[in-house]
Amino acid sequence: NPDSFSKLDELIGNMNACDTSGCDVYVCPSPLHTTYLCSKVNEGVKVCPQNCNFKGCGAYTGEMAVEQMKDLKIEWVLIGHSERREYFAESDELLAQKLKYILDAGLKCVVCIGEKLPEREK
Repeated sequence: NPDSFSKLDELIGNMNACDTSGCDVYVCPSPLHTTYLCSKVNEGVKVCPQNCNFKGCGAYTGEMAVEQMKDLKIEWVLIGHSERREYFAESDELLAQKLKYILDAGLKCVVCIGEKLPEREK
């Protein structure tokens, strides 16, 4: 994740310069950058937020709801990244709940199931 919007603009410029007619291009921004990216990337680039909550709009401080994503015309969301599993103790059960919520709302999902690099290198 870039530490400034100026670096984000450079990334957006690179993505927008790509010919996306023969491939799928996804960008998975932090919540802070999601709305900005939605307004700046070309139609061929899919914005896929890095996480969502498990239950919709409400008192879930710091979390994005699928309904908010749909309002931005977002079609994809990423869940289960290894850092979320490690630092936020996201369990398979919670991820299953999030996945059901995402699919029931009509969005598509990237579910991370891989391990961290040190585990893979064993």
